[in-house]
Amino acid sequence: MKQSAGKDSCDDRTLLVPVFWMAVALAIVPAAWAILASRDLVYDGAYYLLGIAARGTFQLFEPARLMPQILQQGFAVAGARLGVRDLWTLGVLFSLGASGWPVLLTMLCWFVLPRGQKSWIAGPLLNLVFAIPATNFIGISEGIIASCLLWLAFLLVEFRATSPAGALACIAASVACTAAHESAVLCLLVIALAARLHLRDTKGFCRAAMLLVALVTLAGAGNMLRWILFPRSAVERSDFLMGMLGGFFGSPLAPNIAALASTIAAVGCAAAWIFSAKRPWVAVIVTIAMLVILFAVLAAEPAEAIAPSRLFAARGLPVALTTLFAALFLWLRQQGMTPARFAGAPVLAIVLSLAVVQAAMQALATAQWNGYVGALRQLVSTQVGVISHKSAMRFVDPQGYRFRRELLQSWSVEPLSLVLAPQGRVQAFIMAAPQARWVPYDPGKPSTLPHVPGLDWSGFVLRAVR
Repeated sequence: MKQSAGKDSCDDRTLLVPVFWMAVALAIVPAAWAILASRDLVYDGAYYLLGIAARGTFQLFEPARLMPQILQQGFAVAGARLGVRDLWTLGVLFSLGASGWPVLLTMLCWFVLPRGQKSWIAGPLLNLVFAIPATNFIGISEGIIASCLLWLAFLLVEFRATSPAGALACIAASVACTAAHESAVLCLLVIALAARLHLRDTKGFCRAAMLLVALVTLAGAGNMLRWILFPRSAVERSDFLMGMLGGFFGSPLAPNIAALASTIAAVGCAAAWIFSAKRPWVAVIVTIAMLVILFAVLAAEPAEAIAPSRLFAARGLPVALTTLFAALFLWLRQQGMTPARFAGAPVLAIVLSLAVVQAAMQALATAQWNGYVGALRQLVSTQVGVISHKSAMRFVDPQGYRFRRELLQSWSVEPLSLVLAPQGRVQAFIMAAPQARWVPYDPGKPSTLPHVPGLDWSGFVLRAVR
């Protein structure tokens, strides 16, 4: 494999290094707030949590995503087995897994890179700043965690394959990626190719390890392809195509502003690099101005501008971009180039500006979540019996804002209303919207209701739907 020793030796002095750590710090702050707010109980999160609390075991619904599900649920499962009964506390632990692991795995990528090669942290940095914020308001973070695992495996294979300990880490990370996400099929092929290329510069155990990594990732790609072609249901196939092929930009009435911000920043970075010899700072100023305008639009009316469904539609974006950049980085390595060549001060100024804007947008999303949860909590604390979707809309979203409307229209309002029962005493149950394509519970059939140690159903009276 070609090397660029002369250039790589000064890679650690690139501005990429401080920009990466500033971006990590900016990601930690909103992630910490999201964790404390149990924000990952949105959509599937509350349903997963009730299953964990009821059985004390992992809720592994997607065979192709076992590793992200184990990481996302691990802290909550541990809490349930240690005797934690308060559902909100378990929700914080669930959010710690869903929102904490992406940041932690991104940081871990830094320590995988040896001295003189730190500019390759550009890949996880791009994922953290450009891809993850466009889709991390979906509750379970499966695609997000998968993208971080793929970066970890790719960097291990590229930079730690020549030592026995590193080779073992390559095997472990590659095995984890084979059950990361069905959309990882192409990225697994990239990792397999990287391992195959390292057969030329490794010997003995390390060479055998690279051969094993190549075979494991090829088999994993085949397994992921199987789940794409033959999913558990036809609905999952259409969801996969929507997540991978588009829909995440939204529409003029319901845009994904985080995805738009990432796109504008990407175009700005390209312009700043292309015109690096001719006033690149013009591109920087224009891009930053556009990012500020986007944030101002969001901040002016966050309840209407934040569209959870658009963030959900972008769930395949982190893995898709990881695949693209992993392939590009493998090519750069073969050509003896490093990302430092493309990461001048103007480009990094745009990246850092985007990190600031994305962190602020995430804070606004968490604030909206807190308001929504507060309204739901008040509703289930003051009403008794089964509450219809129409009644819940009147109480929780009297002004008809998009953020609350979209969440109330989802089936996930049912498990969330139970998680929010005052002191775990269920006295009210919020029905999903009539048009919901699936509902987990039927209050008229007690056998369908979750029997959780943290829930007391003795005060629940089944009355006519309000």
